[in-house]
Amino acid sequence: MLYQEISEVELIEHLRMMVLIIRNLTFVRANDHHIYKCQKLVDILTSLFVDLIDREITMNCLDIVTNIAKQIILSELNCGDLLVQALFTLFSSNSYLFHGDSEEHLYVK
Repeated sequence: MLYQEISEVELIEHLRMMVLIIRNLTFVRANDHHIYKCQKLVDILTSLFVDLIDREITMNCLDIVTNIAKQIILSELNCGDLLVQALFTLFSSNSYLFHGDSEEHLYVK
């Protein structure tokens, strides 16, 4: 059988794993320039960050954006305006990032 149905949960898990691998690659300074040069990958990662579809994916995308920030030219990104807007929303006084012992929060309250 060449085609196998996968649930949405499994797709999200695969996406989490791929974003985590890319995130780990960005912690090596020699990789950040090469990752940024792959414009389609950067567009996908920034759109994943902007969409806030999953807390883990969003946090890993935030790490990726942070690690390649010195390479980013917002006017060259397809969703540069949305990236800035998402960052302002995420860090505004009406939203919060909380990493506590009980529950981790990420989204606008």
